[in-house]
Amino acid sequence: MVDNLFREDLKDYESYKVEDKGCKVVLDANESFLNFPEELHEQLSQTVKDILYNRYPDAYSSKVCDLYLKYIKDFYKVNININNQNIIAGNGSDELIQMIISAFASEGDNIAIPVPNFSMYKLYGQIAGAVPVEIPLEDDFKTDVNKLSEKVNALNAKVLFISNPNNPTGTIIDDEDLIRIIEKCNCIVVIDEAYGEFYGKTFIDKIMNYDNLIVLKTCSKMGLAAIRLGFLLANNKIMEEIKKVKPPYNVNTVTQEIGALVLKHTDIIKGNINKITAEREYVINELKSINNIKLYPTYSNFVLIEIDNAEKIYNDLIKNGISVRYFGKGQLKNCLRITFGNRTENNSLISRLKENLNK
Repeated sequence: MVDNLFREDLKDYESYKVEDKGCKVVLDANESFLNFPEELHEQLSQTVKDILYNRYPDAYSSKVCDLYLKYIKDFYKVNININNQNIIAGNGSDELIQMIISAFASEGDNIAIPVPNFSMYKLYGQIAGAVPVEIPLEDDFKTDVNKLSEKVNALNAKVLFISNPNNPTGTIIDDEDLIRIIEKCNCIVVIDEAYGEFYGKTFIDKIMNYDNLIVLKTCSKMGLAAIRLGFLLANNKIMEEIKKVKPPYNVNTVTQEIGALVLKHTDIIKGNINKITAEREYVINELKSINNIKLYPTYSNFVLIEIDNAEKIYNDLIKNGISVRYFGKGQLKNCLRITFGNRTENNSLISRLKENLNK
């Protein structure tokens, strides 16, 4: 009897599955391979100890939002004329994606997603009853601004999601083309900058210039994946709509306090980002020496490679305790996405790829 109560539109819905492959070298989740130094861990321990666990969190995440704005100014060296009315914290950027869809897309409305892209845009759209429409990117995952804009407007899409740098390709859309997309598309344009620290650019300083622009950020890639903390930034008018669907106590106090403490240490964050980008340069140079690999340019903490026998190579890596992301279908059928790890992890990966491909 209970089956009759299930949603018909989610009958064929496939939930997002996180697999534990039991590998020692984990290069499939785009996490930072760096933890924070011991002295910061000691401060974090004291912070957690001092929390009033019997009280609800700050409903507006005021302290951590204020510190994030300061962090953005320092890290990106941009002059942003915005305040805490233009930023909302979320339980990871995933929750913020849900808020955006809830605020702007009613049941049956189209949301546009250039693909390949972050899979959660489509999944959250389906859950909300919206219609995710995937728009394939051009050859080598390039974006044709005119084609994309025309398609989005023809769909009468309510929201367009763009990850920049793109996940899973690592490629970017340059500033000029992004501006053209924002100006041409008659919808909310969401620029997801989850990997912005590795690119070194942001559109946050432009949110007051466009009435349809939202920027998403996350702390996960800078080394705070465990606490699930993201941020949404937009102009006042958009923010009023987002606040209508925001849960009152959506970010827990532990996350807020840990995030606030770490964001005071921009020097540590920058140092870790520099170490990751150094490994990026090292891995890419090594991959260039391996036969039969197509490398896509990357501005992220991962690289996408294309090889003829991707599934075979993937299975060999798993067998040898190394996990990477294998897609196995569509435009990414023969692709592997490799997160940059520490030097030992990276050398383990490179050694196996050379063993398989340089024959």
